[in-house]
This record gives sequence, C-alpha cells and structure tokens, in this order.
Amino acid sequence: MHAKSTLVIAALLAAALGAGPAADPGVPSSASPAAGVAVHTDEFPTADSTAPASAPTAADPPIRAAMPAAVRGAGGLGWYSSNWAGYALAGGPYRSVSGQWTVPSVTPTGRSSYSAQWVGMDGVSSASLIQAGTQANFVNGTSRYSAWWEILPAPAVAISTLTVRAGDVISVSIARVSAGRWRIALTDRRSGSFSTIRDYAGPGTSAEWIVEAPFIGWRIPQLAAHAPVVFDNAMVNGGMAHLSIGDAGAMIRRGVLVDTPSAPDADGNGFQVAEQAIPPDRPIQT
Repeated sequence: MHAKSTLVIAALLAAALGAGPAADPGVPSSASPAAGVAVHTDEFPTADSTAPASAPTAADPPIRAAMPAAVRGAGGLGWYSSNWAGYALAGGPYRSVSGQWTVPSVTPTGRSSYSAQWVGMDGVSSASLIQAGTQANFVNGTSRYSAWWEILPAPAVAISTLTVRAGDVISVSIARVSAGRWRIALTDRRSGSFSTIRDYAGPGTSAEWIVEAPFIGWRIPQLAAHAPVVFDNAMVNGGMAHLSIGDAGAMIRRGVLVDTPSAPDADGNGFQVAEQAIPPDRPIQT
C-alpha cells in the first residue's frame, strides 16, 4: 500500500520566496505568523498499512500558526518546517538542480518511523514539484531503504531496478532537456543508475536539498532515527549553488528543533543535517 505524504514548508525568506508557505500548528514562520500554507500532496511507496485511501487535496484550507518563541531565529536559519530540514534556494528560474548524499542508517524505534532524502525543484512557493531521492525507514521492526522519483500531482514511483542500502552514495540530477521535457536521473554508486524523461511544466522558482519526515495519511509520523546526512556537490543551472545560511531551514516538532542543517561547507555546495536541536558542524572540505 502506498502512504501519502504532504510536504509543508514554512519560509522566512518572504521577499525571495513570495508568499512563504507556513507549516502546521505550532511550527510556522516568524516572518509572518499568519502566513498561508502551500500544501503539496505526494505519495511514497512504503509498507505502512495505516495510510487512508485518500489524502488532502489542493482545496484543503490553509493551516495557520505562529513560530514558537523558543526557536524563533535559532541558528540564523532562513526558514522552519514541520517536516523538512535542509536548504531551499530561491532566485530562479532554474533549468537544472543536482546533488549527492550518503544514505543514512536508521536505528530501531518503538514504532514505525520514516525519513526521505531528496533533491528537487519548485517545492517551496509553487504547487508544482519535481524530485527524486531515497527513503530510510524503520517499519515493522525492520530498517528499509529504497529509491524513488516524483512529479506532483502524480504519486511517487519506486525505482525497483536499484537496491539501496545504508552507506550508498546517491547522486540525483534533474534537468530540462527541451521545452516541457525534463530528465530525472538517480545513480547509486554501488547498485547502478536510473533515468527517465518526463513532461514537467513547473516554473523552476526554487531548488531544494532536503531531509524530510513524510506525512503518512493525515499526520506526520515519527521521524526515523537517522545518522547525519551529508549533502555535497549541490548545483543549479550547471554551476555551484553557493548556498548561504539564510537558505537553510530546520524541522520543528511540537515546538522543538528535531532535525537541523549545518552552515554550508567552505565552497558553498555542501552541508549536513543532523537529528539535533543545534546546527551540527559544517562538513570538512575534501
């Protein structure tokens, strides 16, 4: 059974990212406490059996709330979210986005828990989203890893030709090849490569490198207890992304920072996300 995932991001970069989507109650933006919400509905293949037959649609009302005072401005980050942590770069239009990471190991939790790592475009201030990545879940007492790609509003598609394990080095590239046609490519250095060319009409207004706690049905489940995720070689339009701390965002659950990115590495194309309330050390440049 497929489990639904709603991506909700609270952006403090209101000037750069337009309306700045907000997050769920108790989570959202300190720039605009009453900011509206952009709700993106997608579907991740998991073994969870609790997912309902349907999920929120674009007609669902926006969720509004204020940023908890305890985390307002923490770490100088640009945004906060109920289920995203990582970097979101404004300033498009973008014709391509790419990056790499190492699939994190997950440790046992008392109940099923979920995480996704991905590179994508348009997930911040647009109802469109094109993305590809991996999952690292702990479901029914077992750690499970897989790869997938997705173009909203269609459901995510599992990449069944690749076997994914913790420690695998993953590279994702999403690039326009002609008007309205985009190539999605994902490579696992150990198990092989996958690519597909698909129609996509999104505006290319943002690029993202994200660790996510995907919605399962109508709720955000427990985030999988994951090892730090190190992203590197973040690129847009064929050049280095030149990330800054203002592009970074942390995941907040019940008023507590649970997943936090580091500052960018020395060349501005990498960072790490760790399951902690303070920013981890930036990756050492190699």
